[in-house]
Amino acid sequence: MQSIDDILGQMRLPERVYPLCVRPDLQAEWEQAEAELEAAQRSTGDSLAGVSTAVKSAAKKVQQLEAEMAEHTIPITLRALTHKAWSDLVAAHPPREDSEDGSWNAETFGPALLAACAAAPAIDVEKANALVDRMTMGQWNDLQRVLFNLNASGVDVPKSWRASAVLASSKKR
Repeated sequence: MQSIDDILGQMRLPERVYPLCVRPDLQAEWEQAEAELEAAQRSTGDSLAGVSTAVKSAAKKVQQLEAEMAEHTIPITLRALTHKAWSDLVAAHPPREDSEDGSWNAETFGPALLAACAAAPAIDVEKANALVDRMTMGQWNDLQRVLFNLNASGVDVPKSWRASAVLASSKKR
């Protein structure tokens, strides 16, 4: 049996990678291209001769936009805070007296949490505020959800049914 010191020495904080797309404006182009692909498929139908050039062209446009959006997606590695660091952060951002923010100041806590959790690239509070100011409300809500889940959720040891199935089927061969 391991001692508590051994256990403490092995402890690591959970991490998540948040994919930040810095070109969400391309979403509208992708949606249009996807609609054009669907229309091309409907107009030509399936045939024994294969896929028409119009459908192939439309599909290539969709994939080009997907690749462009992927190129403009930056991974941000987020690391959970310890219980004490979380408590200290909450204490540093008390709710405003004139509002019903709850446990913390809704305007300042989120960017401070992002700065505290950003492992790679490192982000200070000033840059976190600048980043939040450039995001849509939807992007910021999504990132906040990831930050809160990272810090408030438990950790279950995952088991991939997909990996198990692949390895089980490869043993049979």
